[in-house]
Amino acid sequence: MTPHTLQIENLTIGYKKPLLHPISFCVQAPCLIGLVGNNGIGKTTLLKTISGIQKKIDGRILFNQKELNHYTNSEWAKIVSLGLSSSQDVFPISVLEFVSAGRYPYIHQMALLSVDDENTVQQALSILKIEHLQQKNIFEISDGERQKACIAKVLAQQTPLILLDEPTAFLDYSSKKNLFHLMKKETYEKKGITLISSHDVDFLTRYADYVLLFTEQEEVVFNTTSYIVNQAYFQQHFTI
Repeated sequence: MTPHTLQIENLTIGYKKPLLHPISFCVQAPCLIGLVGNNGIGKTTLLKTISGIQKKIDGRILFNQKELNHYTNSEWAKIVSLGLSSSQDVFPISVLEFVSAGRYPYIHQMALLSVDDENTVQQALSILKIEHLQQKNIFEISDGERQKACIAKVLAQQTPLILLDEPTAFLDYSSKKNLFHLMKKETYEKKGITLISSHDVDFLTRYADYVLLFTEQEEVVFNTTSYIVNQAYFQQHFTI
C-alpha cells in the first residue's frame, strides 16, 4: 500500500487579507507535525484551511496527489478530522453521543450506528480513559475531560489525516504527556499524518517529526524538528 501524502503548495491563508507568506511543504505518512508560533499568528487558520472549513486565498492542498476541491464532502470527511480547542459549538448531549458524532461520515442520514461503529466509539473512549463518563452530559464534566472527549471524537472518525488545535488545553501535566505519546502511537500504528498546534512546545518538539515554525515576520518555516529547535529564532522565542 502506497503511504499517504500531504502536499501544500504556495498556500495563502487568511480572510480578506493574507495572514502569512505562502506556505509549502510535503510529507509522507507516518509522521507527526508540530505547529509552533505565538497567539493569533495563523496556526488555527492553517488547520481550518487544510480541513476545508476555511477557504484558502490561493495555492493548493493535495492529499495523495489529489486536490482538496476534487474530493466530495463525503469523501473528505473520511480523510480529515479536525479537533479544535474551543467547545463553543458543543450541544448539551451525552459524552457518548458527542464522541459518536465522529462516525457520522460513515452512516446514511437518520441511520443508526452499526455494531462496528459502536465498537469504534467505545475503543476511542477507552483510549482516552473516559469510558466511565459516557453517560454524563458533556457540560457536566470538567474542561479537561471535555477536551479528552474532543480527542476521542477525532479518533472515532478514523481518518488518515488528523488536525488538532491546542489539544492539551485544560489538561494537567501527566495528561499532556500521555496525549502526545498517544497521538504519536496512533499516528504510526494507523500510518497516518497528524498536525498538532500547541503552546506546550517542550512536549510537542519531543514527539514531532517535523515542525512548522510561524515567525513574527509572517513566514512559516518547515523542517525536521531537530533542525528547527536549533535555529536562532526558535531558541530566542520558545526556549527558557
